[in-house]
Amino acid sequence: MTNENRLRYFPIMLFASVMGLAGVSIAMIYFEEVNQFQPLISRLFFFITCVLLIINGGILLFRSIRYKEDVINDFNHPIKVNFFGAISISLLLISVPLLNSYSSLSYFIWVAGAFLQLIITLIVLSNLIWKHQFQIQAFNATWFIPLVGNIVVPLAGVEHISLSINWIFFSIGILFSIIYMTIFIYRVYFLPMFPEPLKPSFYILLAPPGIGFSSYMRLTGELDGFAWLLYGIAFYLGLLFLIQFKHFFTGKFYISWWAFLFPSAAVTNATYILYRELNDILFLYIFQLQSIGLIVLSLFLIWNTILLIIKRKLCLPEP
Repeated sequence: MTNENRLRYFPIMLFASVMGLAGVSIAMIYFEEVNQFQPLISRLFFFITCVLLIINGGILLFRSIRYKEDVINDFNHPIKVNFFGAISISLLLISVPLLNSYSSLSYFIWVAGAFLQLIITLIVLSNLIWKHQFQIQAFNATWFIPLVGNIVVPLAGVEHISLSINWIFFSIGILFSIIYMTIFIYRVYFLPMFPEPLKPSFYILLAPPGIGFSSYMRLTGELDGFAWLLYGIAFYLGLLFLIQFKHFFTGKFYISWWAFLFPSAAVTNATYILYRELNDILFLYIFQLQSIGLIVLSLFLIWNTILLIIKRKLCLPEP
């Protein structure tokens, strides 16, 4: 199989790596701030994030031209379709570290991300309403990505556009967080367990309350009851998944393991904001531990993905 033909099977799920590392880049900015470090770690992660976005985006564009039918099939797949939402979320997250130094660039990237997020949300919702090609058995946490991703918009959006637009995006994200959480709990309780490659998607449940807390604080600037509700949900879900470590980090490595990263980064960033608001040393310690864990997890995922590339196991046709 030639390298060009291998690109036909390039996994759209790999956009989760861009989304995850973008979240880590933001966390590292906070980590360097509280520890008074030079901005080296955050810049390294941000550079890797941008490189991966360009590579993944270029390959997707190539596939859209050369293997159009495969991309269409991805968009009609009950799991793969959700990772198109990771593209818009990645752009929205990348706009955040650029706010202070490159505000104009941040604005244009944010506009592209917000517009793409709007389009993806409308397409996915339309398909779910009218096509009915999916069954409840196909539901999994990756479904959160394209619709709940609207919560990410206010992170940089409050600096670029009116609060009213940001509240609209935030509202639709919160609505589908509640709806999808309900469906997910039903799916887990009453139907057979997910196949092995999809187990890491459990961690996606951390993202809506985690990133929701950060966006809500950007919108209101107030640590009120709703903000505490969001953080509390994220924190306890994090504890739940932490004590079940062996159920997630065992067995064969799949690209789906990147699903661990962005939700973990979302909760870490939420912890920093809580520490900043309260100046409570407890949340500083929690944030430091979470940040170190993010670095270790990121390096682990990057290394194992590189091994897949070296062994030529990354771009393969599905069985």
